[in-house]
Amino acid sequence: MNRIGVFVDAGYFWVQVAQVVHGSKQARDSVAIDYPILREKLLAEVASQFAGGELLRVYWYDGPGTFSHKAHSHVAIDDLDDFKLRLGTRNTYGDQKAVDGLIIADLVSLAQSRAILSAIVVSGDADLTPGVIAAQGLGMRVHMLSLGPANATSPFLRAEVDRKQHWDDSVVHAFATARTPGFCEHEPPDAEAHAALLADVPLAEIAAAAFAQIPADEIATLSPHGALPRPLDALLLRTGKIRLGRPLDEAEKRALREEMKQVLNAARTDPVSADTAADDDGPSSCA
Repeated sequence: MNRIGVFVDAGYFWVQVAQVVHGSKQARDSVAIDYPILREKLLAEVASQFAGGELLRVYWYDGPGTFSHKAHSHVAIDDLDDFKLRLGTRNTYGDQKAVDGLIIADLVSLAQSRAILSAIVVSGDADLTPGVIAAQGLGMRVHMLSLGPANATSPFLRAEVDRKQHWDDSVVHAFATARTPGFCEHEPPDAEAHAALLADVPLAEIAAAAFAQIPADEIATLSPHGALPRPLDALLLRTGKIRLGRPLDEAEKRALREEMKQVLNAARTDPVSADTAADDDGPSSCA
């Protein structure tokens, strides 16, 4: 019997669904997904493309949530029958890693073991192309299911798959809707009171703890002038959130960024002092 596996690249899925729902690139939390209906649509797609076949399962690949905890969407996937959540990792700066590698590894492994004979890949990522070719070389038939704007699909991946299928927008709208943001009016904070609160934030300690996590060979490439590189900024704000046990407000973010620039400047003028500060403050902040 022909057994089928479905491999969903969640990063691609969320970007494309948001494009359909909003007409532009939006954050994940701007879209509400009806997961049972999504499951129905995917299982119906399997039945349509592989008549008489049997679904092994739907593999859902995504990066980990904040602080490597599962996001609400991950819990929703866990609750679905026939779905298996597969999470990648994040590097030092918090960037998503290893998701493409997981998809390729599973494709090839399942092809080698003959656990499945056919696959549907929901992705447009060119990085999956070598994995698709390898699985085909082991006798697997690989189909591609796309959604949203066609320009998000790699022509290299499209050229290698055995069959192309596209969900039109009406299918996406069946399980995805715009999430209405909740607005809450707040009185503007008293400037003096906020300044007093900011004085209680251990800016130097947080910046030193974040600095201690930067790979040594990258420190020399970081400038204390201008905006912080996005990966470093994400690392800094994440470290602050962990240290304070809450998200930082905008004033705290600005102050923390300035503190980090001072640390970077000190690292350039006096590397020994910067290393000592990182050694003193880092462990207590990251415990």
